[in-house]
Amino acid sequence: MRTDPFTPRRILAVINESHGQLALRSAIEVASNHGADLDVLACVEPPRDIGLIARLSGSDADTIVKKLVAQTRATITERLQKVCPDRAITPYVAAGKPFLEVIRHVAEAGCDLVIKAAEPLTSVNRFLFASTDQHLLRKCPCPVWLQTPTAPVSPKRIIAAIDLDLWDAAEPETLTDLNRQVVNVARALANVPDAQVIVLHAWDAIGEGLVWAFTTGKNARLSADRYVNEVLDARLKAMNAFMASINGPDSNAKHLVVPKLVRGAPEEVIEAQSRMLNADLVVMGTVARTGISGIFIGNTAENIINSLGCPILAVKPEGFVSPVLRS
Repeated sequence: MRTDPFTPRRILAVINESHGQLALRSAIEVASNHGADLDVLACVEPPRDIGLIARLSGSDADTIVKKLVAQTRATITERLQKVCPDRAITPYVAAGKPFLEVIRHVAEAGCDLVIKAAEPLTSVNRFLFASTDQHLLRKCPCPVWLQTPTAPVSPKRIIAAIDLDLWDAAEPETLTDLNRQVVNVARALANVPDAQVIVLHAWDAIGEGLVWAFTTGKNARLSADRYVNEVLDARLKAMNAFMASINGPDSNAKHLVVPKLVRGAPEEVIEAQSRMLNADLVVMGTVARTGISGIFIGNTAENIINSLGCPILAVKPEGFVSPVLRS
């Protein structure tokens, strides 16, 4: 099992002309804390009717796209000079589908963390991630941190959501390793004084009703309580074993790691705890099987992601290969 801490060496900040500077500032902060290289990527997606635009404007499609790229490069370069005058960063500007260009850059440059401003869908009452973000959460081979507009640059209270249901997992070792990666990534980002990483596991006693139904006599309540207590005891032992297996904080760590078990469905528990704890970031795994291509996030993970009102950082298991990069 992997025990190495997560130490990013090359970070990719994905920015555009319309969003603010939060994701860029967060990327600069993480890069500074870890001595990592920082790449900045902006994407220009040509409109679908570029041919019609070219014909009516008397130009050609390639010329229009080249001008859009040049304009974007000038705008982003000016922004970089204002936000990080001490860093000489030459932005990458790519023309194409943003999620494809991000994943290709990650693969070619060897990036191990992507930080991007979240793009919410409009006309909804809750924060839902738009198409580009959904694609990155599903298919990007490295961790993806989607920053929401009001989040702090550096998170102070981070939820690391883990799944201890190893007996129900298709690949228990992969799930254990993914849990460890989730916590290690959360700890790597907890760099402000008094930061806290809450290692959260949602558990439930799903057979409680069956114990009630099939226990005869007056012992149904007692049997049901015993069942719930035994399930909870098993989860406590699993959490204690997991916490003992992860690296202990070094003497210079600024953060505290706190385990927490909460009864309920993961979709409900993680969303409720993120609000109750005023979490600045939720870190969670999205795929727990290396054989899954990533075209679809697990239903539970997707429901959680789309229920959160705070930033999300999605982690893939070791060995995950993006379907975009499959030959």
